[in-house]
Amino acid sequence: MAQHGKDTVVLHNQYNLTSSLDSASIDRSIAALDTTVFGLNSRTYKPGQKDGSVSVEGFADPAAAGIDTILSNSFGSASTSVTVSLGQTAGSNACLMDAIENQYATTSSVTEMVRITGEYQAAQDGVDAGVLLLPVTTATSSANGDTYDRGTATKTGAVGILHVTATDRTTGDETMDVVIQHSASSDMSGAATLIAFTTGTTVPVAERVETTTDPLRYIRASYTIAGTTPSFTFAVSWAAR
Repeated sequence: MAQHGKDTVVLHNQYNLTSSLDSASIDRSIAALDTTVFGLNSRTYKPGQKDGSVSVEGFADPAAAGIDTILSNSFGSASTSVTVSLGQTAGSNACLMDAIENQYATTSSVTEMVRITGEYQAAQDGVDAGVLLLPVTTATSSANGDTYDRGTATKTGAVGILHVTATDRTTGDETMDVVIQHSASSDMSGAATLIAFTTGTTVPVAERVETTTDPLRYIRASYTIAGTTPSFTFAVSWAAR
């Protein structure tokens, strides 16, 4: 079924850049290593290293918390956690990456709004294809996210990214702990922790965690919120390896 691009979500560390962007491009690649030898009538190849990149375009915003400042501050950083989801609901296809922001450009024209372009180069592991496990959510109490049925349990290892874009800790004792759970049952009975994010999320933050544990068929995000007047806005993306 055709999918509308207007529902794309772009998360950059602890920032939701979606409202400033109108274009996102994802490129995944694997090197083809030549193994051709004498006597063959056609070339032969073996798969090599994974690679990938993401490009985004949109409208400039020079405010202190605007996209210009965000991209400028992270330009050249050795590690930026990026999620690009092609939908805004749980289970939407998404790409995850540990990235180097290696390009940031501004274009000004007399006939158009000022525009920005950013490019992320995978720092390691290429671009992982997964899902938006928990859409951008504002929560004040503990809950479980929707269960995602991956249809198989044959992959080895996984990666998850937690993006916490806003926190409200009025009294200072508010906390949130987020995990990704897996189970062999659709009702998530006997759910076990697959990935645990270590941040106490006292401030907006992002965290990317890898695991070599074999993920089971059913996956969900689960979060525990405590304190006097907690409020957290966050999202979780996930991919099997």
